[in-house]
Amino acid sequence: MVTTASLANAQEPEPQPAADAQRPDLWFVLPPGFLEFDVQEDAEDRVPRMVAAVEALFDSATALQKFSLVASSAYILQTVIQAGAEHISSGLLRMPDGQLSQATFCVIVERPDTGPVPQDRRVTAKRTAQQWRDLHPGADVGLIMLPYGIAALCVREEELSIPGALFGVTEPVVTTVLQAQFCVPLKTGPGTALYALTTEDVANWPSWLEVLGGIMKSVSAEEPAADGAEEPGEPRVVAARKGTEDHP
Repeated sequence: MVTTASLANAQEPEPQPAADAQRPDLWFVLPPGFLEFDVQEDAEDRVPRMVAAVEALFDSATALQKFSLVASSAYILQTVIQAGAEHISSGLLRMPDGQLSQATFCVIVERPDTGPVPQDRRVTAKRTAQQWRDLHPGADVGLIMLPYGIAALCVREEELSIPGALFGVTEPVVTTVLQAQFCVPLKTGPGTALYALTTEDVANWPSWLEVLGGIMKSVSAEEPAADGAEEPGEPRVVAARKGTEDHP
């Protein structure tokens, strides 16, 4: 069980004025080992590249293990694309035993047509945390203060039912994943950014939580400095570009 910090009494920074409508809502930095997917790419073009990557990176795995990884990853990827993800990347970590571990990271931004500008981010985060507690009674849910501001956090185990057709069988294939979600209320207007990391590698979950924590600490309304502030190889990523119709 991962314990989250409950910060119900933490002080929220003063609301910031709405930014220019052409600027991104948020920026964040991905560590080395993450490959971003093009959410507009056709699945028929994406899957062969995933197969080639798995063949190259998991050379010691059996053919069945490689196929299972590609099939489950492709299913998770397609699911988050359909949910409206604006960023999706696949991360690979080499664990202490020398084995590679994979996780999927995505960002989904929700922008309601109407709402207060600026919004009360504390209220939004607390409301999301309560919704998560109601939806996932066994999850670890809390509030946490990021450098960007208050956010809701949910860590839970989930069973995914993957269509058996992906594996050439009739019955669905059930796999267990661990997922951590951060709901970050936007400073630029009504709406939230949902950051989520999902992996089937339950044994190495603490390592993935550490990686996700580093990503979330980098979330900012300002573009990361290009003067070497980041470590070599760390790409600077735009979380979401605002739509002028959603943000006055």
